[in-house]
Amino acid sequence: MKKAGRVVLIIVLAAVLLGAVCVGVGLMTGADTMRIYSALDSRYNIGAYQEAYTAYAGEVIGAVTEAWQGPAA
Repeated sequence: MKKAGRVVLIIVLAAVLLGAVCVGVGLMTGADTMRIYSALDSRYNIGAYQEAYTAYAGEVIGAVTEAWQGPAA
């Protein structure tokens, strides 16, 4: 099982590295960052993930703050 996990990790890291190289080449050749974002957002709906993460992070920060300071009076 360790070997399968290592193979999956290598494949994921290679895909992330390839994606970073592609975005880097795009930026070096004069691509606009908003155009890259809109292309990725139309394909993977990044905006929804960003909103969900922001809401989740707000809940976590609120819970940690309440636990640290105690309940509001």
